[in-house]
Amino acid sequence: MSHDKTSSPAKASANASRYLKYAIGEIILVVIGILIALQINNWNDRRIEASKEQVLLKNLQSDFKTNLAELEYTYSTSSKAYAACVKLLEIIKDDSTINPTEIENLIDDIVNKIRSLDLISGSIDEIHSTGSLSIIKDAALRKQLSNWSFYINDTEDDIQIFTDYLFGVLIPSLDEKAILRNTNVPTDFVDNLEIPEISKSGFKIDYNKTIRTLQFENQVYNNALNYMYALNSYKIVETYLNDTLELIEANIK
Repeated sequence: MSHDKTSSPAKASANASRYLKYAIGEIILVVIGILIALQINNWNDRRIEASKEQVLLKNLQSDFKTNLAELEYTYSTSSKAYAACVKLLEIIKDDSTINPTEIENLIDDIVNKIRSLDLISGSIDEIHSTGSLSIIKDAALRKQLSNWSFYINDTEDDIQIFTDYLFGVLIPSLDEKAILRNTNVPTDFVDNLEIPEISKSGFKIDYNKTIRTLQFENQVYNNALNYMYALNSYKIVETYLNDTLELIEANIK
């Protein structure tokens, strides 16, 4: 029986070729497996990030709606206080007999009805403190949220100005010009705290003499200007809140 001496090397070469192909196939399968795993991991990360984004957006939506309602109420009371200043200025300028009750009601609107603007910033603060702004995909919305401090700080400055003037100048000037005890008592406090209501004053005052002075007219005028600046700031913030809320809701799915 004869043997082909070339068969062994040829067979070895064939085996090596098959092994190489097998190895390459294994490597390809491993690479494909890794790519699929990475793709699944990336998809899962995107899904988690998208879920976090929706939670942020819904929290922002709730806060901004609450802030718009707060702003509307504050603007309404501030408008009433401003209108009372204007009315009081007309009475000071006029020479007709003054109705004490009307004066005390106007002073009540100027002094007791005004309120500061208390906005909720929980969601905004959380976004900035945790560095979550990048989660929000909409570039326009990210820019709007980044501008929060600019709008709010500017408004708070105007609020501080009118508050300082109101409590530092105007109210102290009323000590000998008006009977503050005759202004309306906050009945909500009386009811909620279950405390005795403050009665009216027994003193009499001639408002025709006490409030018709250049000094008091200037004080009421400056107070009205301060309210005007605050009202203008409220309008600017209202536009900002509405524009931002519109972007927030456009991104909620």
